[in-house]
Amino acid sequence: MIAAIESKLCTLAELAARIPDGTALGLGGVFLHRGPFALVRELARQKRRGLEIIKPSPGYDLDLLCRAGAVRRVRAGIVAMEGNFGLATWYRKAIERKEAELEEHA
Repeated sequence: MIAAIESKLCTLAELAARIPDGTALGLGGVFLHRGPFALVRELARQKRRGLEIIKPSPGYDLDLLCRAGAVRRVRAGIVAMEGNFGLATWYRKAIERKEAELEEHA
């Protein structure tokens, strides 16, 4: 007899809820392309805190999480919003104000 297989599908809100405060989170995508932006917005909406973001080249995603006060530490090579959108303002403020720590891998 074959046991019933539980579905691995869940809503975006359920997925974000599975990521506790203080998690080290590796994000995919490059700058403004192919990042998990809906998940990032949901983490901000759920007021996640103390996240360590690991991504070679974050942009909008990291900036949004910094604006939401969700980031404790950043491990990145370069943070940019590409030429058309200027600097990642909220990320820069978080680093300058020492609200987030930076470990640069450039």
